[in-house]
Amino acid sequence: MDLDQIQSFLAVAQRHSFTQAARERGLTQPGISRQVQKLERALGVTLVDRRSNALELTPAGERFLRFAEDLVASHARLLGDLRVTPASLEGHLRIIASTTPGAFVVPGLVARFCEQFPRVQTEIAITDSAAVLGAVQDGRWEVGFTGGSVSDSSLHAADVAADEILLAVPAGHPFAQRGKVSLADLANVAFLDREEGSGTFQSVRSALAKEHLALPSRRVVMVLSSCQAIVTAVRRGLGVGFVSSLALADANAAEVVGIRLSEVSIRRRLLLVCRKRQSLLPASAAFVRFVEEQAHEYRGESSGYRSFGAGEASDAV
Repeated sequence: MDLDQIQSFLAVAQRHSFTQAARERGLTQPGISRQVQKLERALGVTLVDRRSNALELTPAGERFLRFAEDLVASHARLLGDLRVTPASLEGHLRIIASTTPGAFVVPGLVARFCEQFPRVQTEIAITDSAAVLGAVQDGRWEVGFTGGSVSDSSLHAADVAADEILLAVPAGHPFAQRGKVSLADLANVAFLDREEGSGTFQSVRSALAKEHLALPSRRVVMVLSSCQAIVTAVRRGLGVGFVSSLALADANAAEVVGIRLSEVSIRRRLLLVCRKRQSLLPASAAFVRFVEEQAHEYRGESSGYRSFGAGEASDAV
């Protein structure tokens, strides 16, 4: 059993065809078939069911597939670690991020990374959390950042930053002096909502659902696509809305105040995501390793935001 045979088996398993796998690997169809047969003899099991019209893996083949994917991915990472130096790494790094990590976490990480690897060219796309996960799941983007939860077992998620969702209100609003408000207080208040795919909005709903709670009927006056846009609208007195504490870190406390719900604290982690069994391009692989090494600098850090109203001493956000 050697790596070349395992890679041929993976191509057959992924394409469900010896012919297509041979074309992908630059081999003849008999050649790739012999490699898989040698692998089967070495293992003492049948990996591919050749009796049906549609090529399928046997139960042993399905089990070996998971091992093979992990082995090939680990091999690629090892080669990347051995070969990559700041002077040699080049290429295109494409990152897709939801609005909160895209605005407040990713730029700093990319700037540090590019200081070490100046020949890498970076592209960053900003969208909502749902779109980030979809783009990484289907392989259109290799690296993503999200403020939403990740339940797909095919994705690797690395914790990179702490965050808390607060209710942003104008400094002159009656809520501003209270520090906390109840869900009932929000009924019929002019509200600024995020779009449905927002990780911020998802975090609010998830935190409430865990306590068997839900947002009351609200008078939604506007739907906005970023925390910064909501902070701007709040500052202009257009309503109140949930935002990341990171978006309030630089806000003028004389204009906008962040307060908590009395029923629940809405804390979350911002995550890097990539596919578990995909061999990343060198620049992407190096960036993922860099972020995971740097993540301790973000974990548990507060946003620096300390204005929660006169009625409450602030704790760490």
